[in-house]
Amino acid sequence: MEALIEKTRIKNLYSFDIFDTLITRKTATPRGIFYLMQEMLKSNTNYTEFFRANFKNIRCETENFVRIWLFKNKSYQDITFDEIYEKIQINHSLTNEQTEFLKNLEIQCEINNLIPIEENVSKVKNLVAKGEKVILISDMYHSEPVLKKILTNIDPVFFKTEIYVSSHYRKTKSRGWLYKTIKEVLNPVYWEHTGDNKYADFASAKHHKIKANLYDYPKFKGYEKEALKNDNLSTEFVIGTAKNLRIKSHNAKYSFGASFAGPILYQYVNWILESTLKSNIEHLYFIARDGYIPKLIADIIIKEKKLPVKTHYLYGSRKAWRIPTETTVDDFITYIFSEYFDKFSTEFLCERFSITSSELEQYTGLKAGSKILKNKQRKKLFDKLIHDDSFKKFLVNKHKDRANLAALYLQQEIDFSKDNFAFVDMNGSGRTQDILRNLIPSSYKGTINTFYFCVELNLSEYKNTAKKIFMCSETYRHYWLELLCRTLYGQTTGYEDINGKIQPIFETINPQFLLNWGYNDYLNGILDFTRNFLAVDIVKDVDFYYKYFNFIMKNIDKETADIFGSIPYCDTGKEVNIKECAPAYNLLSYFTSVRNPGLIFISLGRSSKPVQALIKFKIKYKSLRKFLINIQIDRKRLKVNICLLGIKFDLHKLGAME
Repeated sequence: MEALIEKTRIKNLYSFDIFDTLITRKTATPRGIFYLMQEMLKSNTNYTEFFRANFKNIRCETENFVRIWLFKNKSYQDITFDEIYEKIQINHSLTNEQTEFLKNLEIQCEINNLIPIEENVSKVKNLVAKGEKVILISDMYHSEPVLKKILTNIDPVFFKTEIYVSSHYRKTKSRGWLYKTIKEVLNPVYWEHTGDNKYADFASAKHHKIKANLYDYPKFKGYEKEALKNDNLSTEFVIGTAKNLRIKSHNAKYSFGASFAGPILYQYVNWILESTLKSNIEHLYFIARDGYIPKLIADIIIKEKKLPVKTHYLYGSRKAWRIPTETTVDDFITYIFSEYFDKFSTEFLCERFSITSSELEQYTGLKAGSKILKNKQRKKLFDKLIHDDSFKKFLVNKHKDRANLAALYLQQEIDFSKDNFAFVDMNGSGRTQDILRNLIPSSYKGTINTFYFCVELNLSEYKNTAKKIFMCSETYRHYWLELLCRTLYGQTTGYEDINGKIQPIFETINPQFLLNWGYNDYLNGILDFTRNFLAVDIVKDVDFYYKYFNFIMKNIDKETADIFGSIPYCDTGKEVNIKECAPAYNLLSYFTSVRNPGLIFISLGRSSKPVQALIKFKIKYKSLRKFLINIQIDRKRLKVNICLLGIKFDLHKLGAME
């Protein structure tokens, strides 16, 4: 008898969890499927307006209610798909036909938005090919026939695979009872289980003497968790696309490109392309160097959607295009004196004017130095130069050849006979484009359109130039966006005539810094996100963008800060010795090193907790004296506050008289 029992036992049993182990959704969470259904129900007048507008919440809340109700009243460990919709039908007075329609719609949405996790599907296929016993186990409300239907759409290997589902047995993996039931039915000698849930698939399986393999399903990034707090269909697909790309690659730089930079830059480029179609723009000129990656994204979208737009890469820069002419010399000088106050020295002035130290001294009496000029000194120097006709004439003559070559390059690259083109940049004040307008042939009477992701608050206004801004907000500072658009070569410093063709001249930099950082992996992540998100073809919404920005600037985690802050970067024109753009601080470096003020929040995120606390204290109170005691007077609001040990007291509330 014992020998007979031994013969009926399965020697080796291999089981796999289903969702997020063998298959995963295109959305970030299961809620995304219900959001998709809500979107599809918008125009279905068979349902009430309230039901259509709130279907996602109705579906989620009803499932939770039924689960708790059945557990308390019948001790069921899991519920069925039908029980969820029976309660929805009762609550919202639906007909049988309406209810069946919703059930079928949900199943079809699941099927349409599921993709295989190839790594684990391959393991199943290999085991089946070897003749091993493979089963699937799922804590799920769907029935075995529905799961079979879903899985056979993924791969035919699942056609004959047995499925043990909690909704049928009313027992779950997480409580261990489903494992017990399977042991009683199959009685395996050896059992190995693979799944993604730390408790249900790993701890619970090990507790029941099963060899457990925990599948490392991608976890949400900090900024993704923040974005998912605001329910949104587009965000579900943005984060779902990024998450699923992380399944295929665990490379940190690839993941950063696919998960952070890719979504942000995709939305910007998609907006540009939609705007060009509306404005009958046929040619987009992406300006070096920030335009390189956006152009690659645009080319993918244009090809996939067959858009009537052509892209071009235009070699230009502030240095190559901000050239004083008789028409623009006053603007040229004014623009230089109204920017970069934190680094404005006579040495900086020479660099911006492209003149020598002796030439500066000739017209100002000042020698080039690195000392930052105070406001009063800068204003006095500006007043002197802006009214010095001899200096302005000198500047124009010195740069006449450069201006001619820049004008010839633009005429060589752009067809000015038609008003059907626009420039693309990332961030700026628009001032370079204003001066560029005067390098364009006078015969062109159209407007110079330039797309910007964002602009400085000192955005310039100039005749016949239009700045089109993707994110027009004073709340956010977008300086760091340029870090997402690095390239492997230096800035364009000017042009030269080589055998009748105008060619750009580049600043020499070492591309190995970026390559060693992981630039190619990063770029591939961005482009893979673009291709995969295009396949989703869902409504484009940028709610996630604000959440990402808030997270980066206010709550950045160390993982993200380390990737961001390690990007090789240096001020334009000083890129010979490139270093990390935002290194971590220690107790000494914050007070002694030269800091990039636009990236302090990234350096803080990379620093230790004690250093963060010290720096935040320094930023908030400026000095120890102001922490101990400080009086703040607001004459406009007639308020007086006194701060003692960092605690603010309103003197009026304490009884002080006017």
